[in-house]
Amino acid sequence: MKNHKLILITLLASVFTFKAVSQQHLSAMQAYDKAQQDRSDANDLWEKKDPSPAELNRSIGILKHTLVFLDSLPIKELANGNFYLKARAYDVYLDMAQSYTVAGKKDSAIMALENRFALSGSSYPIDNMDNFPLLAPLAQEPRYLAIMDQMKRQKALWQNEAFKTSYKDNLTDAEKVAGLSLLWSQAKYNFVNFVHAGIDWNQTYLDYLPKVTATKTTADYYKVLISFYALLKDGHTNVYFPDALAGQFYSRPPFRTQLIEGRVFVTQVFSDSLFKTGIQPGLELLKIDGEPVIDYAEKNVKPYQSSSTPQDLEIREFSYALLAGAKDKPLNIEFKTTKGKVISKTIARTGYHDVKGLKTLEYKTINNVGYLTINNFEDNSIAKQFDSLYTAEIAKTRGLIIDIRYNGGGSSGIGYNIINRLTDKPFKTSAAKFITLASRPGAEPAWTDMGFGEWSPNKKIFYDKPVVVLIGPRTFSAAEDFTVAFDYMKRGKLIGMPTGGSTGQPVSFNLPGGGVARVCGKHDTYADGKEFVGIGINPDIIVKPTIKDLLNGVDAAKEKALQLLQ
Repeated sequence: MKNHKLILITLLASVFTFKAVSQQHLSAMQAYDKAQQDRSDANDLWEKKDPSPAELNRSIGILKHTLVFLDSLPIKELANGNFYLKARAYDVYLDMAQSYTVAGKKDSAIMALENRFALSGSSYPIDNMDNFPLLAPLAQEPRYLAIMDQMKRQKALWQNEAFKTSYKDNLTDAEKVAGLSLLWSQAKYNFVNFVHAGIDWNQTYLDYLPKVTATKTTADYYKVLISFYALLKDGHTNVYFPDALAGQFYSRPPFRTQLIEGRVFVTQVFSDSLFKTGIQPGLELLKIDGEPVIDYAEKNVKPYQSSSTPQDLEIREFSYALLAGAKDKPLNIEFKTTKGKVISKTIARTGYHDVKGLKTLEYKTINNVGYLTINNFEDNSIAKQFDSLYTAEIAKTRGLIIDIRYNGGGSSGIGYNIINRLTDKPFKTSAAKFITLASRPGAEPAWTDMGFGEWSPNKKIFYDKPVVVLIGPRTFSAAEDFTVAFDYMKRGKLIGMPTGGSTGQPVSFNLPGGGVARVCGKHDTYADGKEFVGIGINPDIIVKPTIKDLLNGVDAAKEKALQLLQ
């Protein structure tokens, strides 16, 4: 018997030693994937309709083992550099609380929630019972109510509920100062890109105090706030007008303009009825409301644009925001036609019933080369659409062009799920870091390095032909995350112009009068630390837009890509 016990102890020691060694060889994202798979296995048991006691016990056992895994020294060390891995324990405790509740073990469920809150005062919205109906049986338990009370107080502190005052035409001076102060403090303690701003943030705050109290309307107040945050020079750090003022500032007619070789032209029209009035690509804008177009933009548009790079600012100033304004105030624009004739037109900003936006995804084959345009990474069906196109057409091509020049972002994961169909090997995504608040007064904040991510290839689809990606200054946010991963893996050439140079994870918060703001709280780089935020991602082959190409209907970047893949 003693020998049998010794053998059993030896085997158990070997198993745990093997687990410890294997954990040491896991990357942070592999550990994350393991924890997520464990959660999925457990959730399949407790989320099903009428789970048996045995199934509930199995689910709880899986979750307990997952917590042991996450609490092991090798994994804790990995989690210190990866926020997503570190956050798994929060979710496991929540899963466990729901599993215990379904099993009728209220005390254990509440203990799981208490442990979850103790990890860091978690701010997940479990105070909203509608989000987690399985926890409803706990609603009147004193210990549960105590947790909810703590959560609500913490939420009030960090989500600034007291600052969320209602809109009125002119806020009080106290509200105006509070809003500016909130913007200043959120940036001071969360903003990750001060190195690009090049300003004394504390002095700037003092300079702006008399500016906000001097405003006579909430509209003017918000214009000051917007210009305040524009000084931070970051495309993911902005102030937005209250909904009550949206129609006064965000309305614009359905056509796109662009600065090309120092002049402003119509490049796209999204309304057939407007097109029929003569507003067509190739028209040059000379004046807006009587002012030369460049002067108008510099005075009325540029000061209010939060942008990360010169190319990002140019797009915002001369494309996105140039014609924005009050919905009931038409624009008086002086144009020059392609034949040199100067004409004036009064153009409404709203009232068009035939506006057609850019499609999320478009595809065609040109001389046996696939041409795939992806205009956003917001639609979760993009990967499925790609798979359908792959089977029907893309697999037969000798090369593929992916055009993301007009892709303003969305979810990085959607983009990565396209890249993982272009490779048969794991690939690295962006590395990131964020600020950790200092623990003593006067100390500078420290940085927490999250490391780079890693994605696995798709096991069903692998497109192994040459690929080219078209990029430009409108390539932004998650579209830049896509570009970084594609570029780093050396899958193919980048053609076009430098990207917007802005990505990250904004922290959003409420402002007095109904507005909202956000601050970029995560700084991204290439996996090897190469910078692109505040710079842009440079193409391998630069193709600049020209007036000649616009007037002749030539897409030079696309033509260059086709030439490369022939």
